[in-house]
Amino acid sequence: MTQIIWFICKDAAPLSESGSFFRTLKQAQYFRQKGYDVKIICSDWVHNTEICHKTNGLWKTETHDNVAYVFLKSMYYGKSNTRRLISYILFAKDVVKLLNFLKKPQVIIHTSRIPFDYQIFKFARKCKAKYIMDVSDLWPWELEHQGVLSKNNPLLILFYRIERNLYAKADEVVFSFQGGPDYIRDRKWDKQDHDGPIDLNRVHYVNTGLDREEFNDYLKRFRIDDVELLDKDTFKVVYLGSIRRANNVTQLLSAAKCLRDNIKIKFLIYGDGPDRDALEKRVVDEGLVNVVFKDKWIRPQYVPFVLTQASLNILNYMKGWAPYGGSMNKMFMAIASGKPVLCNAGMGYSPIREYEIGIDQEFENSQDYANAILHFFNMSNLEYESMCDRCKRASLDFDAAKLNEKFAKYCKL
Repeated sequence: MTQIIWFICKDAAPLSESGSFFRTLKQAQYFRQKGYDVKIICSDWVHNTEICHKTNGLWKTETHDNVAYVFLKSMYYGKSNTRRLISYILFAKDVVKLLNFLKKPQVIIHTSRIPFDYQIFKFARKCKAKYIMDVSDLWPWELEHQGVLSKNNPLLILFYRIERNLYAKADEVVFSFQGGPDYIRDRKWDKQDHDGPIDLNRVHYVNTGLDREEFNDYLKRFRIDDVELLDKDTFKVVYLGSIRRANNVTQLLSAAKCLRDNIKIKFLIYGDGPDRDALEKRVVDEGLVNVVFKDKWIRPQYVPFVLTQASLNILNYMKGWAPYGGSMNKMFMAIASGKPVLCNAGMGYSPIREYEIGIDQEFENSQDYANAILHFFNMSNLEYESMCDRCKRASLDFDAAKLNEKFAKYCKL
């Protein structure tokens, strides 16, 4: 009998509609190729877009990217963070109802949004499925870090308690970032050193990485004819991603302001989010002629080309972001592009530092950020090309094909 696996990830979406959660899609494709009956359970509203797979009732199924998607009727939240959090609660509640229509899974791989979708763990126990927590974000910690809830807020304390209990009760916990097990140790939740409830033998690290074969295929077949992007006489600083508070793109603009007299350096910004309009206005008001806002969204097929045309790829976040590491798909795509990477986060467990393929540090001020950009601009050709070669070699260690095999082993599938 074919084993049924449900990937429950509310924010997953078909490749042509979303620039996020490639991890879930690539895992699903891998297990489908291995002969499993795979379904991705997600919201009918595609995160950060106005796309909706409208359902006549509770759900509908469609096939995309050679995988069966089950789109669950969900709340539209637009740009409201409050409504977004409520939508996770309602989504988790409605997942349970799918058992009235679909064959129950033997395995559930859940991209968790603790504590708002706790109901999905209870659902897994109800249908006696093996429950794998796939942790890509530390949500209770994010709420504290972004100042949504204070450290001593009773609600946050409750959220952390729920997080600890889920890690303890899950059959396996797989972090997409390297410092996940250390996060548990630091909170003294581990059984090994602190007599806590969580057995670290069931806690693992499997990076998101990227599909290198697909990346190279897209690079050959999809290009953008854009004069500024193709200009060989300009040092192109490229940012591609969300434009919201957590991404702190305003700091990048401040660095650009310090460099506006250097006519050889141009900043190209791709992406959308609640901060884009205000930042575009700032560019005009401050006369930042070296900054150009490009497409709000580009199809994933074109991302490799954009990144390879950069002279320097940027990862931009708030101060103190990712002390336990990051596993963003765009970071590994930037590495695969073979161009240096500059990150302003000072991530823990940073592959940028480990592989010496760029700079990853927090900057005290805008001038320091600008000086880091100048560091790459002023490199000798030999030094620059050597770093580009290290980027290409580093990408070999983050190939999704190998990572999915590792994920399957940890999940005992």
